Amino acid sequence: MVKRYVVVGGEPELALLLHIFPEGVEELDGAYAVYADEPPLGFDVVATDQVDEDWPDRWRDFHHGVRVGRLWVGPPWEEPPADAIAIVIDPGRAFGTGAHATTRLCLELLQDVEVASLLDVGCGSGVLSVAAAKLGFAPIRAVDVDDVALETTRANAAANGVEVGVGTDFEPAQLAVMNIALDVVERVLPELPVERAITSGYLDRDEPDVEGWHRLERRVRDGWAADLLEFGP
Repeated sequence: MVKRYVVVGGEPELALLLHIFPEGVEELDGAYAVYADEPPLGFDVVATDQVDEDWPDRWRDFHHGVRVGRLWVGPPWEEPPADAIAIVIDPGRAFGTGAHATTRLCLELLQDVEVASLLDVGCGSGVLSVAAAKLGFAPIRAVDVDDVALETTRANAAANGVEVGVGTDFEPAQLAVMNIALDVVERVLPELPVERAITSGYLDRDEPDVEGWHRLERRVRDGWAADLLEFGP
């Protein structure tokens, strides 16, 4: 049975919660709440609440659309601005809509780099793949180890009328985007058949340290960071 677990902590705990619960974390005053069948291991759970049967609908209360440059990313129950490129993502119970700072930073960088072939590693809801497709990137390959993520990305690409290849294997591309935890970025980046990468999912005090890769640009927002990296001397 799904319950609402309230945990205490700061930015490091929030970063880990978002990695474990990519559907989103409800931010409270000095604490965070997640909805799950079991309590999150390794966290200081200060309250456990029963949730009503309509909790998936009330989950919508903290999923709202955001404007990021030319793009608007939001759920289907909100109306996008008329002058924006709309990326409509239904989070359901599985994934967030793109309001988190790390997603916004990735979207900013995608709008400022040259369009190219793209590999989306850890695609989640597919928000970055869909946005990239609407910006003109092609071909796009979305990769994840989670079958639900692949199904969700496939559905969101279809709902937005864009073409995104989905699978579990890396394919050569000019650019990768990785909005995942720092340790995963550092472990996976050397395996990617790409020349450049947009990486995020970590705090602004952290920085990927991978041999052969150097930073071209960094952006920060709300204590989080995203980097544009390039392989070479």
